[in-house]
Amino acid sequence: MDHSRPISDNAGRSARTALTVTNALSRPAGVNPVLAWVFTVALGLSPILLMSTMDGGSAGYYGLVLLSFITLAWVRHPAAGSTWCDNRREYLWMVLGMAVMLVGVLVSLGVHGLWKGSEVEKAVRLLSVGLILAALLRMPRHILAHAAFGLLGGIWYAVINVAWLVLSTGARPQTRQFNAVTYGDLTLLFSVISFLLLGLRITRFRRTEFALKLVSGIAGMGAFLATQTRGGLLAIPFFLFIALLVQGRRMNRFKVLAAALLLGVAGIIVASDASMRERIHLGVSEFDQCQVAHLSDTSVCIRLQLWSAAGHMIRSEPVFGVGGGDRFREELAQLAEAKQVTRTVARDFGETHNDLLYFLATYGVLGGLGLVLLYIAPGWVFARRLRLGVTDRPSRLFAGAGLMICVGFAVFGLTEMMFRDMRTASFYATWIAFFLALSDPLRLRGENR
Repeated sequence: MDHSRPISDNAGRSARTALTVTNALSRPAGVNPVLAWVFTVALGLSPILLMSTMDGGSAGYYGLVLLSFITLAWVRHPAAGSTWCDNRREYLWMVLGMAVMLVGVLVSLGVHGLWKGSEVEKAVRLLSVGLILAALLRMPRHILAHAAFGLLGGIWYAVINVAWLVLSTGARPQTRQFNAVTYGDLTLLFSVISFLLLGLRITRFRRTEFALKLVSGIAGMGAFLATQTRGGLLAIPFFLFIALLVQGRRMNRFKVLAAALLLGVAGIIVASDASMRERIHLGVSEFDQCQVAHLSDTSVCIRLQLWSAAGHMIRSEPVFGVGGGDRFREELAQLAEAKQVTRTVARDFGETHNDLLYFLATYGVLGGLGLVLLYIAPGWVFARRLRLGVTDRPSRLFAGAGLMICVGFAVFGLTEMMFRDMRTASFYATWIAFFLALSDPLRLRGENR
């Protein structure tokens, strides 16, 4: 069976076409194609805006929210089996889990008598996955899937941006949109999803589409290596495992050997890059230095100081945290006076370079639990679709891509604060919703009744 058959309109075709349902997706009734294409284009632009601008990611997010409201008002009675309501239990539990973050932020701010509008808005953006998902579930999959090309656009902007900075400065690229670590992590994430979707044909140009995804993925990996982002390397084994999981639930000998081979190839590529190799050696050296002089202002020692400071805050305010706003910086200043962190750390850093430690330190137990549920709640839905053995090839690939986003943000968040910026929170919510909608098994059955 050809798993690269295009996503197209099969609603009125013959029984022969019905045999290829796992590869070709049909058009559900009840949605205006113009609205569907506008939504798809807006969604596809979001990765490009994220990687190319300082404010475009937020502007694009607000546009998607507006389009979501329009879609829900316009498409009130979509085809059976293709609506939010038909699968409400799974999604409602997921949304409730992701709402814990907002509750934790509001409770902590209320207890401390503070208000931090940006932190509340960030939690609301993460929770908006429910709104956007409800709208996307009303979109035809054969149209909506085209938004995936936006990831390739994001890759190519990152490639050009990083290449220009490297060639013009001869040093590690200092990207303007995010710091080099976040920028490199996002580029890596887009690239591995591009590789994963090689098995999916969205357009009728099979070979061209395959080549574009392959070249984009390779170029994106090169840009990631050029950012010299060490923490992103930790996620590669997890991405490989997810890619194998997409191929089927059973981990046979062939899959284990394939995983070992791919991991070995990745290791050789990283080891052959002189700048990345130097950065890894520098990290080991800085870690050894921290054991002797833990207040050194090196990259590794600064992280260790921040993590130690967060641990102190968690022990002092375990339930509600120290509060948002400038409270984290104020606590760092006090720790600097006590010689537990350097003045450079207290002056220049307002977060922990670790998502979990930050939300535990600032918003307490509910903040930390809320962050974990941001990963687990949608991740469980994606993993469950893979574990239950959904046979539809596109659905498995989309579920795997969504799981990569959940796992990628979780692993990246160990050494970098991925949710420091509202733009990344917006990307997480919208693209989780995107892959949930495309991998929804109930909708697939509804489209082929």
